Amino acid sequence: MILPVRDSVGGAIGFKVYDLVERYLKASKWCYYQSNSEIINILTNYKNTLDQALNNPEVLKIVSEKTQAGSLIKIKLDSMAKGMNIEVTVLGPNGKDVYFNQVTAIESDEIEVIAQTVNNWLDVYEKNIPYDARVVGVLGTQFTIDLGQQAGIYNGYEINVVRPVKKQRHPLLKEIVEWRTMPIATAKLFHVGQSQAQAKILKYERETLVQVDDWILISKNTADVKNNESLEYGVQIRPDDESSSFGKLGFIAGYLNLGSGSARIDNSSSGKEIGGLNIGVGLAAEIWATRNYWAGLDIDKHFGSHSKKEGTFNSDSNSLSFSKFKLKVGYRYLPLGFFYGPQLDGYIGYGSYTYGYDNKVADGITETVYKGIFLGGKGSMPIIKDVRAHLLIEFMLSPGYEETLKIYGEADTVKSFNLEVGGSYQYSPNTAFVGAMEYISNSAEFENSDTVVKHKNLNFKIGASFNY
Repeated sequence: MILPVRDSVGGAIGFKVYDLVERYLKASKWCYYQSNSEIINILTNYKNTLDQALNNPEVLKIVSEKTQAGSLIKIKLDSMAKGMNIEVTVLGPNGKDVYFNQVTAIESDEIEVIAQTVNNWLDVYEKNIPYDARVVGVLGTQFTIDLGQQAGIYNGYEINVVRPVKKQRHPLLKEIVEWRTMPIATAKLFHVGQSQAQAKILKYERETLVQVDDWILISKNTADVKNNESLEYGVQIRPDDESSSFGKLGFIAGYLNLGSGSARIDNSSSGKEIGGLNIGVGLAAEIWATRNYWAGLDIDKHFGSHSKKEGTFNSDSNSLSFSKFKLKVGYRYLPLGFFYGPQLDGYIGYGSYTYGYDNKVADGITETVYKGIFLGGKGSMPIIKDVRAHLLIEFMLSPGYEETLKIYGEADTVKSFNLEVGGSYQYSPNTAFVGAMEYISNSAEFENSDTVVKHKNLNFKIGASFNY
C-alpha cells in the first residue's frame, strides 16, 4: 500500500509521482498490490496534520489493519535548488518496523525521472524481501496465499511455510537486517488464480498449524513423495490431483435452539391460535465437491408445550414435536475469486417441515407436514477479521400438504418460506462459533371450507461448526 506522497511544493509533484508508482506496482509481478479507498477515509481525519500522522506508528498501524496491507510504502520528496531529494521507506504492518530505507538526490525535477528513481529502489527492495508470499486464509489443511499466475506460479509448485520468530535491527539505522524463522509445513499448489492461489498441506514440520500471515517460500520441486493420508507430526502426505481439490472437505455443525412457535386456524367466522416456547437441537453439514459446487444436509428437532393464545379450544394445551429436514445441492460464487472473501450461494433441494401436534380433531389440530422442492439463496461476507455475517432466504415451489388425520382435506394453496440472519466467529482454522435467528412460515388454504391453517416458528440458534 502506497501512502500519500509528501513533497515540499504543496502536493503539485507528489500526486503525479504517486500515480506513476502505483501503475508500476499494479503491473509488477513481484507484489500483490490493490488500491484501497479506505486509506482516504482514515487520513481525512488528519488532513491538517498529515505529515505528523504519516510519521506516527499508531496511525500507520491503523491504516495497515483497515486496508489489510502487508507493508506500507512511504515516499518523501524535498525540492532542492537543482533537482530533488528522494526518500523511499518500506514499513511493516505495525507501522514501526523499517524493512527498507534509501535516500538519494537527483539533478532533475521531472516527474517521470522521480517516479523511475522510486521504482528502481523498490526493485532493490524486492530482492531483499525474505518471503515470496503470505498466508491470507486458512481452512483446515488448505490455505490461500497472496500470489498467483501474475507472479509466474502454477499448479503443482511446492511451497514451504515458515513463521518469523525473531527480528534483528541494525543498531544505528534501526532497519531490520535479519529475520529468524522456523519451518511450519510443506505444501503443494492445486489452484492458482490471477493474484491468489490455494495450497494443500503435504507435511507438517512442527506440531503447529498454519496461520494467517505465515511466510511462503516457493520451491519448484515436484519430486514424488510417498502417499500417506496421516497428518501426524513429521509424516509426509501426498494427495493426488483429485484429493487436492475441495472434494473431500466440508463442515459439520451442531446447534442448540430456543424459540417460539404457533399454529393458527382462521375461517370466515372465527380464528384461534395455540403457541408457546420450543427448545431443541440441530445438525447441519456440507460437502464441497469443488470450490464452487457443494451438497448440504439440515436436520432439526424441537419440542414444546403450547397453550391457547386466542379463540376457543376443547383442550387448552397441546404438545409439539417439530422436525425439519433439508437435502440440497448448490453453486457457490466467489466474487473475489477466493474462499475467504464474500460468498453467494444459489441452491435447490428437497425439504419438509413436520408439526407433530397431538391429534385433537375437535379443535382442528393434527400432525401436519409441508414438503416439496425448494429454492434458496445465501449471501455471506466478512465484516471484520474472523467475523462473518450471512443472510439466507428459501421458499418451496408448489409445496405439498399432508395431515395425519384428515380434517381439512387437500389444500388448494400452500406456501412455505424460510428467512435466516446470522453470523460466525472463526475461533481457529477448523472451528467457528455460529449463531442465527431463523423465521419459518408455512400455510395452507382450503377454499371449500374457507379455512386457512398457519404454522410459524421464530428460532434462535447457537452452536459450533467444525471443518473436516
